[in-house]
Amino acid sequence: MANELFRSDRNFNDDLVEQRGMFVAQHNDLIVKADYDLSARELKIMDFLISLIKPEDKSFNVIHTSLYEIAKVLNLKRSGQVYNQISENLRELRRKEVMILGHGDKGRSITVTGWISEPTFHENGQVEILISEKFVPFLLDLRNTGNYTQYLLFDTVKLDSKYSIRLYKLMREANKDKGRTCPVLKGSPEELKMKLSAPESYSWSDFRKNVLNPAIDEINLNIEDMDLHMNVGKRGRNVVHIEIYNNFYPVKHKPDSNNVPLFNWLEN
Repeated sequence: MANELFRSDRNFNDDLVEQRGMFVAQHNDLIVKADYDLSARELKIMDFLISLIKPEDKSFNVIHTSLYEIAKVLNLKRSGQVYNQISENLRELRRKEVMILGHGDKGRSITVTGWISEPTFHENGQVEILISEKFVPFLLDLRNTGNYTQYLLFDTVKLDSKYSIRLYKLMREANKDKGRTCPVLKGSPEELKMKLSAPESYSWSDFRKNVLNPAIDEINLNIEDMDLHMNVGKRGRNVVHIEIYNNFYPVKHKPDSNNVPLFNWLEN
């Protein structure tokens, strides 16, 4: 897309809400059982789009936004170059596949889809986006499933690595009792490599050095209610089991605590 296409730096939403403070809610299968590989910015853009879904929505509405708004929400410098990068990110979200494992009346299944369908870009920087219809079971009517995870868009915007964002979401999903016990993410190295979209070719040493340790460090530095620690189980010299704990919980919260509110947003 030509670099000179998006030269406007205009905010088309005069009532722009501080969207970073909004919740992102999605079915746990999209966090735990989905196989995909998005960049950190693509993950953040999808979180932004999902945060615009209202709990009462019965279908996906066309999202009317702008490259200005996306850049502002993602805390990016607003420039023609950044706008073109965001437009390319949106095109990648249309092209890239996600495979979601499921189980229903007909047995096990795999849903394969792109993330968005046919984004429309305007010369003045406005964009229309529609989330793929295949995501309806994973993003709509979640209060009736009871099997969903919520987190603040503000949190994922603060993280720079795709591995940190994926690990953050897995740790939120592991917090099933809202902090009454210590959330724990468990799995073999192979299972966690798949969940974090790390290269299958990585040895345990590479996986720990290039993925797990940096992700844990970045989360601990930026997320107020996460204090992650990792234990490994070995059989002989081989690592066969990994457990990542969020030692922030359980904790007694003071009434004036500024921690992420762990309440059932979809029931409000």
